[in-house]
Amino acid sequence: MSVQTEAGRGELAARDSNGAPVLEAEDVSVRYGGVMAVTHVSLQAYRAETLGLIGPNGAGKSSLLGALGGQLKVSGGSIRLHGRDVTRSPSYARARGGITRTFQTTSEFEAMTVFENLMVSARGAKGASLGHTVLAWRSNKAEEAAARAHAWEILDRFEMADTASAYGRELSGGQRRLVEIMRCLMRRPDVLLLDEPMVGVAPHLVARLVADLRRIADDGIALVIVEHALEVVRELCDRVVVMAQGRVIAGGTYDEVVRDEEVRRAYIG
Repeated sequence: MSVQTEAGRGELAARDSNGAPVLEAEDVSVRYGGVMAVTHVSLQAYRAETLGLIGPNGAGKSSLLGALGGQLKVSGGSIRLHGRDVTRSPSYARARGGITRTFQTTSEFEAMTVFENLMVSARGAKGASLGHTVLAWRSNKAEEAAARAHAWEILDRFEMADTASAYGRELSGGQRRLVEIMRCLMRRPDVLLLDEPMVGVAPHLVARLVADLRRIADDGIALVIVEHALEVVRELCDRVVVMAQGRVIAGGTYDEVVRDEEVRRAYIG
């Protein structure tokens, strides 16, 4: 089942040289024991777009995000990244391939500084084992220098350079959310999966975070976002997929889906 409108598809094809989706789920199902959390869901995410996943509590949105990111095993269907089947690939392999994810609860390292939080997420980080230190000293030094430069670039971009030395435990909810997103960007991803990014963010900072996410998409990254704040979805998302009881019930632009009678019944009852 495709949830993509023809008008939207043409616009997105213009953004991508070959018009192919970066991330694609086909007929994906997720089962918890005897309960189907996600049932035969298909969707596509394209570079430089933001795809919103909305629906009532228990609709299966976070389970679908976990299936896309590799945190949850699928019981049916397939997931492709740049056309390559990653259905059985673990989450760390998908991260190396270009998929990064945030969670509903922020997971920054509270005893590390903001800068250190970014550095541990750098693509290609190999840790500090004796073998790597002795056998690959020059390579590691070059990689570390590149990672440090990238971290400062991201900090400057998000106007967080002045908090680089602050510890994770000292940050506000909005700052913690930004650190989590910045850590994802340290991996130079192609796809960023966001699970309720506005949770814990003060109302006056929501507009700033929306603008930050829009700039990330403008850089060519595909964003897939689960969000309950519909005003954020309206402002941010190019397309919207609506789920209820584990299934996709509507798809299109925000204005299209909110007029759908089935969507209204799912929300209102």
